[in-house]
Amino acid sequence: SKIMSSFTALIHAAWSTVPFTSEIDPGREDREDLPLLKNILENLHHIEQRASIPKLIFISSASVYGNQKREPATELALCKPLSGYARAKLVAERLILQTAVHDPRLKPVILRVTNLIGIPSNENIHQGILPKIVAAVKKQQTLDLWGDGKCSKDYLWIDDFLEALKAAVETSVQGIFNIGSGKNFSLLEFIQIAEEVIQQPLSIKYHPRYPWDVTCSNISSVAFSEATGWNPQTNITEKVE
Repeated sequence: SKIMSSFTALIHAAWSTVPFTSEIDPGREDREDLPLLKNILENLHHIEQRASIPKLIFISSASVYGNQKREPATELALCKPLSGYARAKLVAERLILQTAVHDPRLKPVILRVTNLIGIPSNENIHQGILPKIVAAVKKQQTLDLWGDGKCSKDYLWIDDFLEALKAAVETSVQGIFNIGSGKNFSLLEFIQIAEEVIQQPLSIKYHPRYPWDVTCSNISSVAFSEATGWNPQTNITEKVE
């Protein structure tokens, strides 16, 4: 508590799972992530009452909404998480908001972040389609695709996410906010861009879609933009090319 009281902001980005690993190790978030979060919240609450406490910024996920229709989901949309990962993120959000009710000093910012790209990654890990497409192009190998490739998701470039995080720290916002680019792409569209670059078709092997995978993720970040002045600046198509 004494160390935390010296911080201006505390960014909670630690999480032990991604959707795939959450499904093969059910309950891991209950064993590891949620107890850690509870411990952090308890330590924040126990900072002496006359002292201010750091702004808590929690990195949640747009996957808490589940499948959306073509109309972008706002923060008021009903959450229907499909995966254990998304359900655990929603539980974490509620823990934070409940703590804020009992301690008004805690003014949390919960960021429901979409799919991040532009992060150095390994095509062998179970997260992120873009590194796998790039690896298939470079190595002229077959690309494994789970589902028909038509699932449509919002993708946000890492630099834009970091600017959003900076805005969350430096402004007085609090509450739940979506963070996305507002641009949706299907996997087949990403593959088409890659094929245009190399001027030849990619070899694709299709596998059954995972039932927990969101097929349409479409969110609105208007609330955060209006509250902070933040807007994504990156053209995702150009970055993929």
